[in-house]
Amino acid sequence: MREYLIAAAVFGQDALTKQIVREKVEKREERPLAGGKVILTKVYNDGAALGLLKKHPAILKNMTLLSVGSLFGALAVMKREGGHKARRLGLALMLGGAASNAYERFLYGEVTDYIRFEAGPGKFRRLVFNTGDFAVVIGSILAAFGK
Repeated sequence: MREYLIAAAVFGQDALTKQIVREKVEKREERPLAGGKVILTKVYNDGAALGLLKKHPAILKNMTLLSVGSLFGALAVMKREGGHKARRLGLALMLGGAASNAYERFLYGEVTDYIRFEAGPGKFRRLVFNTGDFAVVIGSILAAFGK
């Protein structure tokens, strides 16, 4: 049960933040945070990561549903087997982040990204994320390498 609460918390935080950003931040507006190292902005992504499949929205929506369903199923199986706490946490984080992005993709046809870093190589500085994306990445690492 705890893993589903974690997934719900990730979903809720990211969905709420996206809604606030949609309402309160102008598109491409930049608000420096953390001494200018983190930038709050608003960008709409109508594709998957890095704009993949943006020209194929129906395929992207179907893949999104399949991914969220697969994560839910994998978490249910792993919970039944017991053990693997780090992997279950990873799946929970992935499920919450993926579900939040899926929810917005189905609601609006695009996902709101709102965090950019003013650090690292130039190409990295142009990428914009949301906290659901971070949950998916961190969760993937935990699911792959955790015990």
